[in-house]
Amino acid sequence: MSLNPMSPKPHIAVGIPAYVLVTGGALCIGLHRTRAAGEPTWRELNPENTVFVEMPAGLVIIELNPAFAPETVKQFKQLAGDRFYDGLSFYRVIDGFVAQGGDGSDLGELSNVPLVDAEFEIDWNEEFSYMQVQSPDMFAPETGFIDGFAVARDPSRNKVWLTHCPGIVAMARNDDPDSSRTDFYIVIGQAPRYLDRNMNIFGRVVYGMDVVQQIKRGPAADNGIIQDETKSSRISKLQLLSEIPERRQAESLRNGHQQQGVQKVTQRQTQPQTEVFPQQATQGARCVPGAHSRQDYQVKGALLETQPN
Repeated sequence: MSLNPMSPKPHIAVGIPAYVLVTGGALCIGLHRTRAAGEPTWRELNPENTVFVEMPAGLVIIELNPAFAPETVKQFKQLAGDRFYDGLSFYRVIDGFVAQGGDGSDLGELSNVPLVDAEFEIDWNEEFSYMQVQSPDMFAPETGFIDGFAVARDPSRNKVWLTHCPGIVAMARNDDPDSSRTDFYIVIGQAPRYLDRNMNIFGRVVYGMDVVQQIKRGPAADNGIIQDETKSSRISKLQLLSEIPERRQAESLRNGHQQQGVQKVTQRQTQPQTEVFPQQATQGARCVPGAHSRQDYQVKGALLETQPN
């Protein structure tokens, strides 16, 4: 599917910084909800739905969301378990838009991997831990968060869906809505909300967005496609956290920090910010700063604390 960037617009966004904590062998994510809250609220990530992506520039951690895209997550986890993505590249990278990687099936390359049907929205459930942020939104009656994921909701239709905020991970496809397969993309710039309910969003980057922002860009004239693979950024390893031994997890985290220039690995309290981001067109969505670039959404303070078992 051909994805064309939109012109960014200034917007004021309310930030909810995300932090990752490793303690006692568990990987957790913390969110500051208000300035008065003080300490962050920690939520343990499910190892079965957490992905470590090791790249030459450092470590990226992705949280999967099977509640909104069960079949997409199922296939992605299967591919990760088969080490399908190891050594593959980000071959279509549009600055300020998306970084797309995989085996090139979205460009017509032959693939034996099954197609996945559209998973664009789900029925509303009153048991969702929903926090409304804005109503109305430019693209939906209202927006908010469910378990840290930015969502949009239409109460009149009883539907809810994930939104294209920076750091969101979704499957690429061709013109057929039911043609997602292997290639995925990460939103690296503005929030292309016109893609909401058009693509299978199945995860978000919870750590390492500064590494994602170092992915080599492709020429704009070629829709970001990098013809020379020697000039593309490659995935060294992509694995489910549940399949990585605990010692290896801690090693990956430490190595990721060293590669990103973090010398002292500690976690500390940080206050949320309300800031103006002139280069990020959130277009009515409230997005999570922890899933943005270092330049635009710098998370103050170090991110990790490792403790011996």
